[in-house]
Amino acid sequence: MTEPVAAEQTAAGAQESAGAQLARAREALGMSLADVANALRLSVRQVEAIEADDYDKLPGRTFVRGFMRNYARLVNLDPDLLLAACLPSQQEPQAQEIQAPSQHIRFSEHHRKPWLKWLAIGFVAVALISWSVMMWLGPESARPVVAVKPVAPAASGSTAQMPALAGARAPEADVLSAQKVQPAPLPEDKAAPLTALARVQLSFSGPAWVEVRDRNGKKLHSQNNPAGTQQTVEGEPPLSLVIGSAPNVKLTYKGQPVDLAAYTRADVARLTLE
Repeated sequence: MTEPVAAEQTAAGAQESAGAQLARAREALGMSLADVANALRLSVRQVEAIEADDYDKLPGRTFVRGFMRNYARLVNLDPDLLLAACLPSQQEPQAQEIQAPSQHIRFSEHHRKPWLKWLAIGFVAVALISWSVMMWLGPESARPVVAVKPVAPAASGSTAQMPALAGARAPEADVLSAQKVQPAPLPEDKAAPLTALARVQLSFSGPAWVEVRDRNGKKLHSQNNPAGTQQTVEGEPPLSLVIGSAPNVKLTYKGQPVDLAAYTRADVARLTLE
């Protein structure tokens, strides 16, 4: 189907502008300006400017070419043929040569005073040596002082008693400190429950454009579907659907048929499936 569309687009491009070709292809698919704006993440005014070939109302040349490519793919036109008719006279600006003055440049005089360099190195060396000495003497000055109490001479025949040391702990304290305290077990992490995927089945009796997004706004399906085809899409509900040419589409959600007539306006159906 690509070659007939390209041939038709080539013949139409000789008489119509790029914006007119896009407008004609959009109307053939039964899509409104709002449908195109929603699909391309543009405003309705920007879509109108594209179809009117009014590029001054758009951000810039790079953005215009991107908009035109996405729009062409959406309505099944060849982007390269469309861009050949879009902005043909614009050219990339030539790079300008910049010449910097090379005269009367004053350089620093520090290179004429090498003694400043050696003075800085000596200062750093002295600082490192001082820091090393302080670190080496620090642990010695932090040692605790043990006070020894004088003991009177023991009487003959009695057992000599050892001097009591300041800060000595009782045997019971040693036993308690030796016991290992087991930390309380932490509760096991429970795996987060997985959200069940919902299935959407689409059958096309005629050409129709469909876009499906999941609960996070991720695009699961977005394309024009030819007649006689079927599509199956799975994602985390709720699922948001935009269906162009809705009378040509039969929708089944979780095995149950869904009547699109209640959600259709101007042949475009918009609905959310929980």
